[in-house]
Amino acid sequence: MTQPAYQQRLQQLKYAIGPPSHQKIRIKKRTTSNLFRYQGRQPEATKVVSLQDFNHILHLDRHAQTLEVEGLTTYEQIVDETLAHGFLPTIAPELKHITIGGATVGIGIESAGYRYGFVHDGLMEADVLLPEGRIITCTADNAYSDLFHALPNSYGTLGYILRAKIKLIPAKPYVQIRHTQFNQVHDYLEAMKKAVELAQANFIEGLFYNPHELYLTEANFTKSAPQLDDIYQNIYYKTARQKAEMFLPTKQYIFRYDPDWFWNVPETGFYWLFRKLAPLKMRSSGFYNRYTTWKNKLYKILHIDADEGTEQLIQDWEVPWEQAENLVHFALENVDLQDQPWVALPIIPSQSPTLYPLQAHTLYFNLGCYCLTPKPREDEDFYYTKRLDQECFRLGGLKMLYSSTFIDKKTFDCLYNGAAYDRLKQKYDPHHCAPTLFDKAVENQ
Repeated sequence: MTQPAYQQRLQQLKYAIGPPSHQKIRIKKRTTSNLFRYQGRQPEATKVVSLQDFNHILHLDRHAQTLEVEGLTTYEQIVDETLAHGFLPTIAPELKHITIGGATVGIGIESAGYRYGFVHDGLMEADVLLPEGRIITCTADNAYSDLFHALPNSYGTLGYILRAKIKLIPAKPYVQIRHTQFNQVHDYLEAMKKAVELAQANFIEGLFYNPHELYLTEANFTKSAPQLDDIYQNIYYKTARQKAEMFLPTKQYIFRYDPDWFWNVPETGFYWLFRKLAPLKMRSSGFYNRYTTWKNKLYKILHIDADEGTEQLIQDWEVPWEQAENLVHFALENVDLQDQPWVALPIIPSQSPTLYPLQAHTLYFNLGCYCLTPKPREDEDFYYTKRLDQECFRLGGLKMLYSSTFIDKKTFDCLYNGAAYDRLKQKYDPHHCAPTLFDKAVENQ
């Protein structure tokens, strides 16, 4: 079921695009980008296509437990709408400003991943704007099923999602959170795997700092809460060190890392005061992202290197579960996060997308890192990213491509099914109006 207003927006878009052409296009939108390219990108000469009005909730079907929503709708909008009816998306990423379209053509994860996989595992149908301007509807079993299965990890290079129909799950108003500390990596991972096998928790994730300080978090929906914790005054990720149990409203649990953009907001001086006094609408990753972008532009004009001596390490890697301990030890032995945590998530995908070919129904270990690190070598940029990528690939894993990658084309094609991608690119973007996945994802060596 699609609303007349959505059909009208489609017609206006078709009129704005005009007849199919071979001109490169660039999408204009209001939402904040969640791509992290360490070295930035220079925009090409393109035709600008505005999708900024495709940000509406279309239809929630309580009986079928599905939601139809436009592609630039943020997860904050989606969570607000679905929770009001007692539901949530199967997977809702932890940052409010992430959009449903972006999380689908990217790879979106969250602590319900051991139950429901990735964001794209909940996709049932999508309207897609192809790079040349044609609009098609794809499902897992219609004439465009090849595109449907290739949307995850395509990052808009095969098309842009205008409308998505997704699965919902029942939810309750509050979440009870329990943190358990471990002092050995092996015991920690065994406990996480056992929690997955028991499947008693709605959400499972972990934070760890060093080989002897590791926290397993299990969380469950609940109808009521004896008291509520405050993640705006108290930084969420630190609570595992401070208390064994806490309660949050469900929306705050879903976006628990948003007020501090994981741990990217400093804790001293101006930022301490900002936490205490700023309106809640400014305590969001979207605000911090815009502020950081503005600050970096200003510093560039003034020739100030505010991050001198550091480098970004904002990445997610997945390896088969049997390699989890190897990856954790490698990370802890080779990277100093200066008392900031690593994130651990168990993930069981329900499908094997063409361009992100993990095995379906197989347990994987996701390792996440979202911070600046001291630069270990002056003669090589992004040393940690390159070393961790190499180890992940050596262990039979993949990394998400929302952040910078430094590998050659042959390796990239081997990992991400390059031959299949080339066939899809020829079919759905024969004149290369959008960049290739390799060109969009991989930085200069």
